[in-house]
Amino acid sequence: MLTTLVALYSILVALNLLDGFSTWQVLKPNHYHRERNPVARWMFIKLGLTRGLVLAEVLWIGFISAVFFLTFTHPVWNVALLVLLCVGVLVFLRVVSGNFRAWQSIRQREELLAGKQQKEEADVGHA
Repeated sequence: MLTTLVALYSILVALNLLDGFSTWQVLKPNHYHRERNPVARWMFIKLGLTRGLVLAEVLWIGFISAVFFLTFTHPVWNVALLVLLCVGVLVFLRVVSGNFRAWQSIRQREELLAGKQQKEEADVGHA
């Protein structure tokens, strides 16, 4: 059971780091309106994107770590911890996959706009 708990904890921490990276990609440089979490959006507006993301990740990973290390040594809490970690992994899989889909969509739109702009500049140059 301990191996499973440690594996799930590690996956959840990795997903949180991916969430921070993918959130940064979607929101940079200051597209805060794309953030669906109102608390996170407020924090990014107040602190800036980089500092807000670092603070959010430190707080969240710190919370996850505290819960994990306070409960994994108590067999009574192992089942509850297993459930919490599984739910956390599923939730953050959804969040991270949504962020990466949004980032891909943004990149495709930017590439399309850049291509149109280059075409317009080329058309003006030939006129």
